[in-house]
Amino acid sequence: MGMGAELGRKIKELRVEREWTQRELARRTGLDRGYLAYIESGRVGKPSADTFLKLARAFRIAPEELYQAAGYIKEAKATYKETPEQILEKLKLAQPVSIPIYSDYPVHAGELTEPVDYIYRARSRGTPKNIEGYLIHGHCLVEHGIKDGDIIIVDRDASIDEGDIVACLTEWGMITGQLKSVVGELYLENSRGQTRFKDCQVASVVIEVIRRLK
Repeated sequence: MGMGAELGRKIKELRVEREWTQRELARRTGLDRGYLAYIESGRVGKPSADTFLKLARAFRIAPEELYQAAGYIKEAKATYKETPEQILEKLKLAQPVSIPIYSDYPVHAGELTEPVDYIYRARSRGTPKNIEGYLIHGHCLVEHGIKDGDIIIVDRDASIDEGDIVACLTEWGMITGQLKSVVGELYLENSRGQTRFKDCQVASVVIEVIRRLK
């Protein structure tokens, strides 16, 4: 049994013992329910160090129990020379970054929107902390090499400059376009036209485009 399957089995076992649903565990940890389902199914072999800590706190167990299930340590009751904080720091650098992929903005029409998928990236000290992905619908950015079915990755914390490709939430829905200045006012421009940047409720710069070939 792989480390992902063993960890998933352990988490499901702890959850069922407490008679919690995945939604209840999500509420207690602050983690996405869909992501928890991925972990329990064994498809996430290396959750983030922060995920380990949130789960341990929710279950009221030592984090080492989960580290053991994940295969990081052999015995949960062993004596360690390193502190839990030092172990967590090592795990942070070893864990891949989990990026949620949405088909719509995470909060749409006042309700939470769950990711439709996840992608993973190797972690580095310069990896952005607040990144997420969106499925592109339509051909509004073909001139920039972004097509229907592609995935854009945005950095919610990065500064936005003129000329950037930007994903923007408006009252009409989510749009993407290139930020341009027209007679002193900023607009998002794509093949469908222009949208005033000041009409954006939330805006994030696009840092990567992932092309799906099939």
